[in-house]
Amino acid sequence: MNNGSLVDARQNPLLYTIILIVLAAFAVLVIVGLILKKIRELHSTPEWIESHKNLATTKKNVENVANLANLSTEEKRILSQICQKFKPKNIEYLIRDEKAIIDLFNQGYTEFKSKNASQETFEMLYEVLYKLEKAHDNITFISTTRALPNGQQFTYIDSDRNNWKLTLERNEPQGLVISIPKAFAQSDKKPAQLSKFILTFKTEAGTTYTLLTRVVRYEEEKSGKFILIASSNNTLTAIQRRTSKRIHLDKECKFSAVKYNPNNKTNSYEILQNKYEGKLQNISATGCRLSCTMPIKEGQYLNVEFSLKDGQTEQSIGYIVMTKKSPDGKQYVLHIKFIDIDLGVKNRISAFVYGYDK
Repeated sequence: MNNGSLVDARQNPLLYTIILIVLAAFAVLVIVGLILKKIRELHSTPEWIESHKNLATTKKNVENVANLANLSTEEKRILSQICQKFKPKNIEYLIRDEKAIIDLFNQGYTEFKSKNASQETFEMLYEVLYKLEKAHDNITFISTTRALPNGQQFTYIDSDRNNWKLTLERNEPQGLVISIPKAFAQSDKKPAQLSKFILTFKTEAGTTYTLLTRVVRYEEEKSGKFILIASSNNTLTAIQRRTSKRIHLDKECKFSAVKYNPNNKTNSYEILQNKYEGKLQNISATGCRLSCTMPIKEGQYLNVEFSLKDGQTEQSIGYIVMTKKSPDGKQYVLHIKFIDIDLGVKNRISAFVYGYDK
């Protein structure tokens, strides 16, 4: 029985054709890969980026950003309306500039306000803006301390909850040369030599990170400046944004206890009459943090009254998710999640947080 030979196989026209097709397909894939690589290299050059980021936003740019930020159909419509009306520079590059995006949406806010848009429209405006801010965090992410510029500010929180401000003096191959205050250098609360410690910092792009590093040594330079040498590493973690943007402040507020009646569908929350003094430390559309002298435990309901603009008192019912003592032990800090808030109040808080309608 003749099983054939290599010569027979080479003489088989069908097999020869298949081999040629496979080789041709492979060659096409190689050529396409090279072309795509060249395109990516071209699109990453400073010249190409500069020439395209100043172009007007197109429908395709809006589509790309909507996909990047995971916008819903209605949210994409809001973004399209703002881009069509105010014609910003290429939105795909503009979202790298947090201030530019906030300013663009301020124009949208003013436009919607002039047309007496619904509170639901304003709520969606802020939701889109916040999603774009989160997309901004993703595309401006840094993964190594070697990318940090000289002058970068750090915050170190010691065991007594004191905040220390440190400054990156030089970013050298052997480590981070950090300028520290004299009081910090002489404090027994500073991290020990060779120990690990955590720094937090915010980049120019607006993203906040935590950095886990190690003390190599402390030095005092001839100039009298105190220096901390910390190890360079890739242990950077971007702090995830909360569900809404918040702002730090220092405002007087009042609060009252709330009785929760789950069986009363028309009035589940009964605000009690007695009011107590507190101080608002931060606020967002979804919650706030306040300090007071009363040791109120978590798990309770409060009605918080506050003023964002002179002459206008707002209020919202919230749930205490966490209670902590202040660093000096004289105050109690309540972390509150809003659970019953009027949509108008929610939107006015967002406008205040973003600096709109001043």
